[in-house]
Amino acid sequence: MALTQAEIEQLQARLAAYLEAEAAVLRNQSYKMPDGRELTRASLAEIRKGIDSLRNDIANASGAPIVRGRMRRGVMVGR
Repeated sequence: MALTQAEIEQLQARLAAYLEAEAAVLRNQSYKMPDGRELTRASLAEIRKGIDSLRNDIANASGAPIVRGRMRRGVMVGR
């Protein structure tokens, strides 16, 4: 995916907004009103998916390798 520098900067600005949103949700995810109603600000899981997606897009656009999952290594042991 070949992106221009302006598009990469837009992705970085969106990432910064997502990080701010994550911090706001972590500070105060929900609020319970005196009458028993509860207000939930945003889905932390959805915010984190957006952060991961944007980080991957930025890394891909700047040529950095994308690492997914864990590297696992098995060792065969004879009996």
